[in-house]
Amino acid sequence: MTATISSTSRLARNPKVEEAPLQAEMMLFDPGTSQFYVLNPTMAFLWTKCDGTRTLKEIIEHAIEEFSGADEASVRSDFADAASELQGLGLLIDSR
Repeated sequence: MTATISSTSRLARNPKVEEAPLQAEMMLFDPGTSQFYVLNPTMAFLWTKCDGTRTLKEIIEHAIEEFSGADEASVRSDFADAASELQGLGLLIDSR
């Protein structure tokens, strides 16, 4: 079970993780674990926004605007779950 991330967390991509765009998805390679990951479009969107300057809440608000018409509660839940999963894998770090 992954821990819940605070909406005020400023998430950043782990600088050791390599990335390559894959159409609407993103492929990541973590050299520390020799693991590859393929992020779906939702997680890829989150990944690109995690630059250490935005809070999770700000990223979610941007996603709600970007994916207009999507259920707001679902977007909030999906992005919070995705952030927790990526952080649990060591792909995202809290930049505070």
